Amino acid sequence: MMDAALSLLRLYTEWGVDVAVTDTPADHRHAGAGLVLPPLHGKTAPKTLPKQPETGRTPQPAAPILPSQQPAPASFADIVEQAQHLAAAASTPEALFEAMDSFTACPLRGAAMHTLMPSGPQHAPLMLIGEAPDEDEERSGHVFAGMCGAMLDAMLAPLPLERSQLALATALPWRPAGGTMPTDMDQRICRPFLERAITLFAPRRVLLCGRLPARMLLGKTTDLPRRTWQDITLPGLPPLPVMVMRHPLQLRASAAARRDIWNTLMTVMDTLRQDSTSM
Repeated sequence: MMDAALSLLRLYTEWGVDVAVTDTPADHRHAGAGLVLPPLHGKTAPKTLPKQPETGRTPQPAAPILPSQQPAPASFADIVEQAQHLAAAASTPEALFEAMDSFTACPLRGAAMHTLMPSGPQHAPLMLIGEAPDEDEERSGHVFAGMCGAMLDAMLAPLPLERSQLALATALPWRPAGGTMPTDMDQRICRPFLERAITLFAPRRVLLCGRLPARMLLGKTTDLPRRTWQDITLPGLPPLPVMVMRHPLQLRASAAARRDIWNTLMTVMDTLRQDSTSM
């Protein structure tokens, strides 16, 4: 019996099932194109059939509602626009978290266990933005947790830079189901929240740790030059220098990856020293 249960659990894991019950109900009949719609508020109970006179015939049920008569789901453009409005309206990190946590129109939100919010001080010398949340981050509800956090601590250990001095974030606030690659639609919906988080935390420089944050903020799909700062422009901020580097988990990949991460960190530290002397 135990072997059968374990086999079923393993099958669920391979299928990408990582949550049994979500926090809010969703009507998946109208989801369409993978979108999970917000719950239908104010929905009333179905009306009962009027009492029929005694004719000896069985009352016939009302005609079913055809798919063409059902309310159409919000379009992708509408969802992106809604995310942009919610992000722009948030004036504090706390308000941004509340806006993201209640945003059920994103397909990722319905299956996610937690909404991950950036952490750390505002106006930090450096903000690190990682990939999509991994399993440890999803379970804990904290960015750079578990193995990812341990690797980050190993990166910082030789440096005169404390983790508490850094602002930390993930590229997406929600983990894709089963740890799959986020779609282009997922990235475009989540980008306004990421950009607003950077604006509200207002770091002096940003490290994009991995391909996903680089693609979302720089629009790059190929390998990027490392150890080179380039500016991005976000509303409410002066041009912000960003640099692309390997994700901390790449410390386990190879000696070449560790050497590349170390060389990048040396460039970052040299820049931070120059920033401190010029202030």
